[in-house]
Amino acid sequence: MSNDFACRRPAQLLGLWVAGLTSIGAVPVHADDADQSKPAEVKQLQQVVVTGTRTTTRTVAESLAPIDVITPKDLAATGASDLPTALSRLLPSLDFPRPAINDGNDALRPATLRGLSPDDVLVLLDGKRYHTTALINYNPAVGRGSAPVDLGSIPMSAIDHVEVLRDGASAQYGSDAIAGVINIVLKKGAASGSNDITASAGGMDRGDGDQNAVEGSVGVPLGGDGKAGGTAPGWMRLSWNYQSIMNTNRAANTDRSTTAPGVLGPDDIPYERYGDPAVKTYQALLNLDYALTPGIELYGYLNLSRRKVTSNGYYRSWDDSDRNVREVYPNGFLPQIVNPTNDYAGVLGLKGQTANGWRWDLSADYGENRVKFDLRDTINTNLWHTSGYSPTAFYAGAFKNKQGVVNLDLGKDLEWSFLPNPVTLALGAEYRKDKYAIDAGEPASYFLDPNTINPDTGLAYPGGSQVFTGISPDVAGTFSRHSYAAYVDLETDLSERWSAGLAGRFEDYSDAGPTRSGKLSLRYQMTDSFALRGTASNGFRAPSLAQQNYESISTLPYNGQLYQIGTFRVSDPVAIALGAKPLKPERSYNYSIGAVWQPTATFNATLDAYQIRIQDQILYSDQIMVNLPGSQVQGAQFFVNGASTRTRGADLVLNYQRDLERYGQLNLTATGNYNKPKILDISTPAFGHASAGLLTDATPRTKYVLAGDWRLDSFGLHANLTRYGSVTRTGDAPDASQDQTFAARWILDLSASYHWQSWTFTVGADNLTNQYPTKAAAYNPYEDPAHGLQYSYLSPFGFNGRYWYGKVNYRF
Repeated sequence: MSNDFACRRPAQLLGLWVAGLTSIGAVPVHADDADQSKPAEVKQLQQVVVTGTRTTTRTVAESLAPIDVITPKDLAATGASDLPTALSRLLPSLDFPRPAINDGNDALRPATLRGLSPDDVLVLLDGKRYHTTALINYNPAVGRGSAPVDLGSIPMSAIDHVEVLRDGASAQYGSDAIAGVINIVLKKGAASGSNDITASAGGMDRGDGDQNAVEGSVGVPLGGDGKAGGTAPGWMRLSWNYQSIMNTNRAANTDRSTTAPGVLGPDDIPYERYGDPAVKTYQALLNLDYALTPGIELYGYLNLSRRKVTSNGYYRSWDDSDRNVREVYPNGFLPQIVNPTNDYAGVLGLKGQTANGWRWDLSADYGENRVKFDLRDTINTNLWHTSGYSPTAFYAGAFKNKQGVVNLDLGKDLEWSFLPNPVTLALGAEYRKDKYAIDAGEPASYFLDPNTINPDTGLAYPGGSQVFTGISPDVAGTFSRHSYAAYVDLETDLSERWSAGLAGRFEDYSDAGPTRSGKLSLRYQMTDSFALRGTASNGFRAPSLAQQNYESISTLPYNGQLYQIGTFRVSDPVAIALGAKPLKPERSYNYSIGAVWQPTATFNATLDAYQIRIQDQILYSDQIMVNLPGSQVQGAQFFVNGASTRTRGADLVLNYQRDLERYGQLNLTATGNYNKPKILDISTPAFGHASAGLLTDATPRTKYVLAGDWRLDSFGLHANLTRYGSVTRTGDAPDASQDQTFAARWILDLSASYHWQSWTFTVGADNLTNQYPTKAAAYNPYEDPAHGLQYSYLSPFGFNGRYWYGKVNYRF
């Protein structure tokens, strides 16, 4: 397919799409979810939401802040095999790039909302805080320095819907909710017809990246069968997901035979494996609810996720005497990084309502993420030349993050004589315990004898396992903290036209100290079809234990060469000598103003503008070259409160529904995001042009999503056309001579489905027109085109090309 289609034709389609929506009038999307016998009802706007509000009756249309509701059929229609990829195709303000040769960060890829750090998004699982990951994103990619939630650890088969609050909410939920909140609401109940099993398979055009999966969700009643008009007092639902994904390779030279001595690759480009990793996924989520008495319910869930991710580092050439031992690897070797990633999350609680109308909820929440580093097909050259032997497989250590939370939430609708409507009062308290642990690897993985000298260089052979140096006992350790929090929230309709919300929260961390945050929300219904809304809030994000205590040595590129780069915790003397100080919380100031327009039952539109200002933003410093006696570390990094930033943008959502009578049902959506981050101040010298560009230019300034669903009897057709705006890789040179901008691309996803009795058959293609990012220029050192890494891993849609898939779903 030519670039004429990729660049000009979609622009014409965008104009026609928006013109059609605005001239006809429209209603929400979600074709498969709309009740076709009642086309005047817009399900999304009428759905009651639980995120961003403490009331029990607030709908999407009435919300005081912008919120998106994503259904399971929306997620399935994307063709994505994991939650973050699906959300990135549905939400213009959310981005999920696919970095490669990023060590363990290939396994734990971060998602960003409104271009902010992935740490600035709070994730809730069924309304409860979900734990973050243990691994720092230490490579020069989007989300550098973050350790956010791994959205891929939650099986999509367990999801009833996803609510995405696009507004600051620290006053309501606490730390991390600066960019917004993603609340993943689980399926509930055991009704007949709510169970399903799906089998899927697919592969890339290039013949790699094959995927196959089986997932499902089944509910059973507890304490009775719920038949004969009766109801069981409880239910239990089990959801699961098994998935196998092969890796991909989009390097310029994929012929491994060219690694032999004397054999050259095309244009003298060496062999590399550059693409998505291989992944094996095993996930199960058990969700339950049981009425102990008419006024008390026992509820909870247990989520278990294990993923085995196999990625790799750079190929070690046969003639690299520092990094290869020819007696072991005559042709060199490709070091493999195997990351078993385990997540456990459990909630157990009691909730109910007292005789005088107080709603109460007492719960305990535990979550854990553990990432191991098992290395294969590698070596410790220093150990080999010291002892004459080295393993080729190593256990290099592990990182663990644990979170425990106890919550008490209270709420009641109060009648105040001076107000015309009830006031929803919510208040609560929280205790939270965080623990972070670094486990040492086996001795061979970190062995270093500084007296074993390479005669070719006159320096010591690099110590430790190649690609990721094992964690030594002096770095290993366990670190913990706790915090206390209390909040109060008021919300009411002041009149037939005015609605208001006021929230405040106090939180005290044992390491970062106390914080206070507040939020004011207003909504004014100007006419029956048009309303204005706005919010003002301040928020915070406490530095994660990972950012305060992570320490490791990794092989990273620097000026086109591989170096041993150490990340040092802020309390380490090396970091202190370079200017590190104890981290303090980030502080944010959020403002938004928006409009909601619903002129007909088949059309709605929302437009929301926002500004987010962050002070004391936590940064991951540049690589500072050092000379540490007795150490192989050549460069050092650490975390610092080093910047003030401002992000301005706007979100537009247009929805349209049309009953075509005997020609079926048509649903269309046009959404867009404009987002412009700006650095106002840098207070640390250890943060240069390249790192600053990751904050301001590495995510698209604009992103548009055009979606359509058409259903006729048992046949359905879904199309998704997304324009990813350009991104820029900024180099180290302050004169921008190394900067490269990667052009915008239109990506078309298409699928067709057929319903027969309880079966649904689907075939589809992602990236149907087989678009790739702009190739990396020779002057761009960060993408490393000299080693054949021809596409930037900043690409917001990846660089795998076209993907074909098929699915079979059975509902019962």
